[in-house]
Amino acid sequence: MTSLDFNKEALLELADHAHEHSISIFIPTHRRGKEVLEGQDSIAFKNHLQAIRLELEAQALPGNEIDALMLPLDALLDDPQFWRHRSEGLAVFRSSDHFFTFDSPVPLDDFHKIGPQFWVRPLLSYVQPSRQYFLLQLGKNGVVLYQADQYAITVVETGDAMPSGMEEVTKYYDFEQELQGRTKGAGGMTAMYASDDTDNKDKDHLLADYFRLVDEAMMKLNGTQTIPLLLASVAYYQPIYRQVNSYPYLHEGGLTGNFDHVQIDELHQMANEQLGDYFEGPRLQRIRQYQNNSGSELVSRDLRQILEAAVTGRIEALFVRHDAQAWGHFNEETLTATIHENENEGDASLIDQAALLTLRHGGEVYLMDEVKLLNSRSPVMITALYRF
Repeated sequence: MTSLDFNKEALLELADHAHEHSISIFIPTHRRGKEVLEGQDSIAFKNHLQAIRLELEAQALPGNEIDALMLPLDALLDDPQFWRHRSEGLAVFRSSDHFFTFDSPVPLDDFHKIGPQFWVRPLLSYVQPSRQYFLLQLGKNGVVLYQADQYAITVVETGDAMPSGMEEVTKYYDFEQELQGRTKGAGGMTAMYASDDTDNKDKDHLLADYFRLVDEAMMKLNGTQTIPLLLASVAYYQPIYRQVNSYPYLHEGGLTGNFDHVQIDELHQMANEQLGDYFEGPRLQRIRQYQNNSGSELVSRDLRQILEAAVTGRIEALFVRHDAQAWGHFNEETLTATIHENENEGDASLIDQAALLTLRHGGEVYLMDEVKLLNSRSPVMITALYRF
């Protein structure tokens, strides 16, 4: 088994594997909770394996070949350690000579498919360049600096650069814990701190001096970066830190609450929700470009034209409705396409072929719930912005 470290190259390599019985399985999974204790993820996977075996039998595949194909999948099902350490979603790919898994940082639809190639549509969202950011957690227990993107978060090793001993400052403050409600988004209940000690205003210089040391460390470690810095702290700290901050990309919003005992994945989720507009920036920019060129030869909704443009590297951005589908064949040498109303045996997904060709030639692909770029009453399944 190979666990995929997913990027564009990994997806394109995965898509290149062709075998008559290529199995692709997608399920939402859980990091913790009763779902893990009750084995719900492995049960969902088992249901897929049972259905897949029946489908293979219906295709008249010999029993010994079915057993050989299913062997590593069955072994994965019977591995309790594997099911204790999952993320938000799991993708599993199996053919006669390949076996891959991918832990998705976001839930995946519960789905499987058997075809001549692996089904990679659900993973197209992961291959665009990620947008990184810093998250600075200021708490009574100290300071932690994280670097993250939409899909992953890691602690930055700051060595001796970042000051320690914040408790030496906060011990002078009389903080009263008050439950304020939910942090913006789905992060759950968090505890806020408000001070009823009027003398604290006279002690703010202690925090300011401490935060200057934190800011100096931040600039020393990452002063040349141009990515956002998001604060996570009790509300009382934030205006004081902002007064001494010199990092030019400090985000105007912040996560407010006591995060000393919040799990890193929950903190990551809340930070992602706070930075939603930042992540949407590249896609919105492409949408504006598309709309500005609406009616010109630089945009198209014609699948045949899009396939031809994808082969010749003309597509800057491709917008695909997540459930869009068109079946048939496209010859990349002759640039001819045959499109069927329904999937026939041996057909390929022309939508996926257009997306993969776009990625191979340096274009961008955006999966969308609705492709509302033309203000058109008719549904738009796929549309492209051309480079030329």
